[in-house]
Amino acid sequence: MLKREKILIASVDFPPHTDGVSTISGELADHFYDFGIDVLCIGPKSKKDMEYDKKRRYRIFRFYGYNLGYLRFFPFFFTFLIVFLRFRPKKVFAMNIGYGGLISYFLKKIFRFKYYLFGYGYEFEKIKRRFLKNVYLKIYENSENIFALSNFVKNRLIRFGVNGEKIFIVHPGTDPSKFYPAEIPERFLKEENLEFLKDKKIILSVGRLVMRKGFDMVIKSLPLVLKEIPDVYYLLVGDGPIKNYLKELAFECGVEERVIFAGRRFPSQLLYFYNLCDLFIMPSREIKEKGDVEGFGIVFLEANACKKPVIGGKSGGVVDAVIDGYNGLLVNPEDENDIAKAIIKILSDKKLAERLGENGYKRVLNELNWENFSRKVYEFIK
Repeated sequence: MLKREKILIASVDFPPHTDGVSTISGELADHFYDFGIDVLCIGPKSKKDMEYDKKRRYRIFRFYGYNLGYLRFFPFFFTFLIVFLRFRPKKVFAMNIGYGGLISYFLKKIFRFKYYLFGYGYEFEKIKRRFLKNVYLKIYENSENIFALSNFVKNRLIRFGVNGEKIFIVHPGTDPSKFYPAEIPERFLKEENLEFLKDKKIILSVGRLVMRKGFDMVIKSLPLVLKEIPDVYYLLVGDGPIKNYLKELAFECGVEERVIFAGRRFPSQLLYFYNLCDLFIMPSREIKEKGDVEGFGIVFLEANACKKPVIGGKSGGVVDAVIDGYNGLLVNPEDENDIAKAIIKILSDKKLAERLGENGYKRVLNELNWENFSRKVYEFIK
């Protein structure tokens, strides 16, 4: 019997956390196992992790201290070292350059193994100090390959100083078995107190409530939208540091009764939110002073998988996720008038909305799904 290749996927962000890096790490692990690989994973201790881990057929090693900020590096480092020395994998996927990437860089000087990195778009943009930039460039330089989530991320990595020959573009995906067109159960509407939204036009956003997502611009556009489409409601699923600001903004714009804050949800709960809406929107923008930018936008694919049209901002890697006029519309994320026009255009044209949603659905099934993503990554490292 052939010995299965050992691959370590080391991530500070891992399911059941629901952010982008966690999702990518978990999906990569699931599919690598299906490809016949002996998968080892490192992830943070969190709520419901035991429930998640029991459903996996590979080994997951959890570290404590996720909420310690940068100090979580130390428990992550010790867990990484123990797992690495015990199993000696020949290939390591360091999902966070400042954690697994840094550790892999130094361990590679002692042990023979290959490590791979991912480029998301924000992790290197925040680096301003020359010393840290040089450290990051060394980590990139000594990696085997870097997988960029979009053309934008690849170009930014090259501008940062990374050798372009090391970088491969691999667009992320979604899971059509988790996100698909579905009927909305009455039970769901009652539990969420959303029964009053029946027969209303619903705009949906899903994501962390931070400035780069552009949710504030959607709220600013609502008074203009309501003049044309008076039965519109804006449903926001997520939590984050600007939640109170968004509530205040809705009040200032006179639309506080039309903006619903649904809070954070697990992926399993998102299916009905996507299917409830008529339109998904995330007009992301780059916050240059913070180096904060959207590297792709998996949520666009989740909405498309439910046959929903999407609107994205002409910023970062969103232009790879949303093909203007095909699966959605692109807007100027700094212009509420442009955002309002796009919303009105889709909500007032049923045939257009159906065409955009159908195209997005086919694109997910044929191209942008996690199996294709994982297979492409694996083909590069074989």
